[in-house]
Amino acid sequence: MIRTLRIGLATLTALVALAITVQVPLAAGQGTERTVYVSVMDGNGAPVPDMKQEEFVVKEDGEAQTVTKIERATGPIHYAILVDTTPAANAAVNDLREAITAFCELLLSADPKTEFSITEFGGAAMTTLAFTSDLPAITSAVNKLIPKPSESVLNEAIVEVAKEMAKLPENSRKVILTINMEPTKESSSVHPRLVADAVRKSGAAMWSVAVQNGTRRDSTREQVLKGLTSNAGGRWMALQQQKQLSGFLRSVAANSFSQYAVTYTRTVPATAKTVTDISLTRQGAFALSLKWNVD
Repeated sequence: MIRTLRIGLATLTALVALAITVQVPLAAGQGTERTVYVSVMDGNGAPVPDMKQEEFVVKEDGEAQTVTKIERATGPIHYAILVDTTPAANAAVNDLREAITAFCELLLSADPKTEFSITEFGGAAMTTLAFTSDLPAITSAVNKLIPKPSESVLNEAIVEVAKEMAKLPENSRKVILTINMEPTKESSSVHPRLVADAVRKSGAAMWSVAVQNGTRRDSTREQVLKGLTSNAGGRWMALQQQKQLSGFLRSVAANSFSQYAVTYTRTVPATAKTVTDISLTRQGAFALSLKWNVD
């Protein structure tokens, strides 16, 4: 059992790459410069600290671009944590609180400038904590998370959070994290297309984890989250046990500080429909990045 869990966490870690894209105009005739922040891991989920510029391959709409510079990303990260507070969270509320608190503590120990916000989405989308690095305030907000007798309004919560993240400086590293419980059902009337558009405009990476304590009730929501996270440089993942959440978030935190800033120049201005693909030539190294362009 222990060996199986370790393998599972290593696999999950390898899939967790938080990436955002920003666009910086250059002088006329010089094209457009863009920087992609991406985590690089090996097959065991361990960070790869010695990547070289020539090992990154950047394509836009299938056309190779010129990589001009890579460096380790050092700027602070803003995490918007969206937490399920539907009745499905009743049995897991203590594990949720412990895992989220430990996650924030670990990230703050690595970089005290990391900021977090907390939003719950049981019955209503409510941001109970604005962005802050104050650990006592974060802990207090997390400990007040209480399940409500209502269904999920995750779509509404994502849109509200994405709009707030869009107001942050465009060169900020931004991450939307949703923690979903099963079984539950999405009751928000917000159309998935509006959710995707809000996330794209925010410039945030997004990933979502589902803790499955029962049979899934909403396969449509699962498919929406899978599509969102894939386009926003992350992954949708499912955990079979709520106790796995703490270990999984620790692996996310560890990889959050193994990012590279990859800068490349393109000669044709990017559009909202541009699809960006980042790959690596190094055998056994893996990377994820934001696929859609940010306005």
